[in-house]
Amino acid sequence: MKKENSGKNIIRQVLEGRAARICAGTVAAFLCALTVLEFAALRYEWELPVLQALSGDNGFWSEEYQREELALDDSTENEVLEETECREETAGADQTDIGETESMNAQTDTEGADSGKEQTEENEAAEEISEFPYYICINRKQNCITVYTQDETGAYTVPYKAMICSTGLYNATPRGVYQISTKYRWRKLYGNVYGQYATRIHGGVLFHSVPYYRKAQNALCTEKYNKLGQQASMGCVRLTVEDAKWIAENCPAGTTVEIYDDDDPGPLGKPEAIKIDTDNPNKGWDPTDPDEENPWQELSEDA
Repeated sequence: MKKENSGKNIIRQVLEGRAARICAGTVAAFLCALTVLEFAALRYEWELPVLQALSGDNGFWSEEYQREELALDDSTENEVLEETECREETAGADQTDIGETESMNAQTDTEGADSGKEQTEENEAAEEISEFPYYICINRKQNCITVYTQDETGAYTVPYKAMICSTGLYNATPRGVYQISTKYRWRKLYGNVYGQYATRIHGGVLFHSVPYYRKAQNALCTEKYNKLGQQASMGCVRLTVEDAKWIAENCPAGTTVEIYDDDDPGPLGKPEAIKIDTDNPNKGWDPTDPDEENPWQELSEDA
């Protein structure tokens, strides 16, 4: 009798062990399949509700994608944009009339030494406050950006500019607070595509224009451009050329970027998305690209 019970116990243990291994294998296979599915969905920009529900706060593939994107830092096709170049561009765009400035300076000189001293102190304080003139907030849920500038106390409370964007599918753009760093005029991106005016937010996550099939301004991925305003990327933040260029030229390295979720798009609202007719012969150009050869500019001037 004891031998019979012992035999039954052994059989039960074997069956239980086998069942546990089968369950573990099934779970592992499911997770692997889910991960592969999400990677494919990100790569080909499929919108699958089940993945949206299961993706979590920062997505399954965000870290893997960032590693792949970081590996492209060494591409010989990248064109680094130096801060000095950005400052020169901005200075050229914002330069006031020299004669008017000289006249204003002459008038200031006549106001007396005490007034000049007070003005100098105010200018020094303003320069200190304006080391980082902007604070960038990315609303991941609404796929729009609000740029804030400083009030008289130096706090970033004044809404300055709104932009439409595309963040990562399945929350592949990580939430958090970061500081921008390296900038590129052109950068090779994951998927053998290219971006104009790329600015690193964190790791392999960058601001950049909508991708291009080639390193050429007339090779825009039009279907990706038409997705601005919705989640579409593998983790980077896609922008129009105009907005990507503005960030690269006006926001120095060290500028803070906050990525968050909110139903409210922000105090300036969400800009309207531009759509390009895929049958239009100019579809390879971003309509906002300021390049003088952009055919959209000629159409705008004719209108």
